[in-house]
Amino acid sequence: MANLLRFFDDIHPAIPLFQKSRFFKSYDEGAACYELVVIINAITTKLLGPVGFWPSEDVELCLNSLLGMTASESDSLSSRVSLDHVRQECLLAYYNFHQSPEPSSGMRISRLARKAYTLGLNQIENPDLCSAFDHQVATEDEIEDWRYIWWCVYRLDSYSNISLGAPFVVDVESLNSALIRRSLSDEIVPSSPKVFLTDDIDQLWKPLQDVVLNYCGRELNIHILTTAMLRHAGNVLTLKATRKCVDSKMALLKDAVTSVLLALPSGYLNPKRNVLAAESDIHHCIRVTNILHLHFTRLIACLPLNSHVAESQWLDCWQQSLGVCQDIVSVVNEWTDQFWTRVDPALCLIIFKALWVMNLHRRCTVDMEPSLISALAHSEQTLLLFLERFSKIWALPRTLLPVQKLIRQWSINICGGK
Repeated sequence: MANLLRFFDDIHPAIPLFQKSRFFKSYDEGAACYELVVIINAITTKLLGPVGFWPSEDVELCLNSLLGMTASESDSLSSRVSLDHVRQECLLAYYNFHQSPEPSSGMRISRLARKAYTLGLNQIENPDLCSAFDHQVATEDEIEDWRYIWWCVYRLDSYSNISLGAPFVVDVESLNSALIRRSLSDEIVPSSPKVFLTDDIDQLWKPLQDVVLNYCGRELNIHILTTAMLRHAGNVLTLKATRKCVDSKMALLKDAVTSVLLALPSGYLNPKRNVLAAESDIHHCIRVTNILHLHFTRLIACLPLNSHVAESQWLDCWQQSLGVCQDIVSVVNEWTDQFWTRVDPALCLIIFKALWVMNLHRRCTVDMEPSLISALAHSEQTLLLFLERFSKIWALPRTLLPVQKLIRQWSINICGGK
């Protein structure tokens, strides 16, 4: 029981899939899915530290066995499609991608996304196209559980393919599943209107306004919307890397960033916990994640499109990118010990990118004030320590640290040592 409580306190906020009180009621009555409980205990023990009854080497063997078993089941046409079984696959896909960031873990997420499509989870509001549950007998709480699964799959698909520079499996134009209506603390689904994710990035501010006005599930839904912005930004970066013309997409991204920032509540981008508004630690953690999403999108939006732009435009972009990196550092400065396992470690990719850009600024900008050079060096160290601390929990940042050293050496060779 203690390990399950640790899971809900320190890991579940990063991958919300359950209604806590109902899960524990099911557990107390002996009705909880055994395999699901084993997976939760194994992941919790691996990330938060061993418990007396379960040696760490046995935990590792258990997780490897579970990963191998569910991978073969996912490839089978006779795979189970119960709610708890899909939850198992979500948890293992999340763990696998961040603890073994290899192509095979990305393929696991792709298979999970395709299974979600097979079940019609992209069309939860359409009884004719969603076969995951019986619409005539399912309660709104049960339907909401499936929505949580769908948006978990959406986030996993987003993070994994942005990091790989690969096409997304989830097609936003195919969606007819409402955003989340039940917050992590709600016992039942409130009678709030359904809000839907738009496939037009420049119209993203509209559902954002609806989400802000409807407090139920607000932070989680803003998280989904900022993830949608990341998807568009990641697509721009991928196309730019293949030397495609992205002028119109970049202009669209900049407009979307402007409108979304204006639609946010006053003071939302302040990374400090809003004590006067009784902001909980969990909501603060999710909001800080959303802020990093927004800053990273801003960073991509202000990068020069190519090396042929006018010098004045290049300098504007150069200065804006430094300002955004400093904003990212200001968020990291508000990080607390409670956040490390409560957020998706894919955030390390944002920190990695900011560290790279900041290092380029410090080494390549001429006639920089000594005080600014010192401040940038301190900021770089802060971001590096962030990655190192995260690497004690997850393998993903451990793979980024050697790459960061190579990039640092490259910038020294190009720009000289500072």
